[in-house]
Amino acid sequence: MLPSSQIIYNYIKCRKFNRFTRHTSSNFKLYFLKLILFLFLLLALHSVAMMYFEKLAFSDALWLSLTTITTVGYGDFSATTFGGRLSTTILMYTLGISLLGILVAEYIEFRLNKLELKFSGQWRWHKMHDHILIINTPDHDTEEYLNKLITEIRATPHIGELPIQILTRKYQEKLPKSIAQLGVVHYTGLAQDNDNLNAVNTSTAKYIIVLANESSNPVSDSATYDVLSRIKDIGTKALILAEATTDKNRPRLRSMGASVIVRPVRAYPELLIRAMIAPGTEEVLENMFQYNNDHMARFDVKFKNLKWKDIVNSFMASNSGLPIAYINETGVNVNPLPDTTCSGTGLISLIKDSQQISNAQVKKCLEA
Repeated sequence: MLPSSQIIYNYIKCRKFNRFTRHTSSNFKLYFLKLILFLFLLLALHSVAMMYFEKLAFSDALWLSLTTITTVGYGDFSATTFGGRLSTTILMYTLGISLLGILVAEYIEFRLNKLELKFSGQWRWHKMHDHILIINTPDHDTEEYLNKLITEIRATPHIGELPIQILTRKYQEKLPKSIAQLGVVHYTGLAQDNDNLNAVNTSTAKYIIVLANESSNPVSDSATYDVLSRIKDIGTKALILAEATTDKNRPRLRSMGASVIVRPVRAYPELLIRAMIAPGTEEVLENMFQYNNDHMARFDVKFKNLKWKDIVNSFMASNSGLPIAYINETGVNVNPLPDTTCSGTGLISLIKDSQQISNAQVKKCLEA
């Protein structure tokens, strides 16, 4: 059995390093509760002492204890006997007031430490669920891209009010103010780590967006594949959207659970959001960027006072594609309402690569 001096020495030794870790430890609540219980014990002992030595009623004794420990000291009650004064000196002045100061200091330090963890991306938001989880961030123009992406999310119905969390190693000190003020939190860590994926509540997310670190580097697809495989192991019901830098890697990413796969288009994060809320639209949009597939064609023809629905019907009946917009002196009018009366100098239509359509054919179509 250790001698009492050794026990005291070990306690003091442990206190030296425990004081640096107690606020990040799961035992802090227990530690704080012990301090509160000890404070209540001192109040109870002092109240009993005042009842015994000063012959005060319990309510008056408790009132004297509270006003003493909080240093308010109204003066309506005070200890006059030797025993009462000695009890007050030991229990309140020596122990109680110091303990109350320690409690306040510990709580403030805990709150500051918690705030620092949140700023630096080390805080685990255990209660977060049904959120949008963004994994990885672009290596270049990160802040500008995230601003565009998150602003678009916030402007989109049905998802604009969802919590957003980012898993990235980019911001190890704190998120830029422009991003944080959009209601975003982050967790600092490598996405290729199951502990980090669990820390951002992957299993309870509603949407997961896996971004490519480098939009033109095929190696990014390997990193994305690894992240997707880890998410699959963890398990989630979220709709997963992943970026693929190379089309041939799409089947591999899809096999790992990616529901939507898009090319990294950094200038237009709106395309990514459209694909997220309406899966399948990404293939339509990407198809339009390839001239050897469906593409837009402009026809410079004049027309006047035609219903938009009649223009669409005429185009489809004559196999001239699908009108998307018309052009007049105000500019390009995209997808007008069916009963809109249109006049203009040109039309934009979605056509197949195999179709050869001339202005004369379109003009004849409108005159029919």
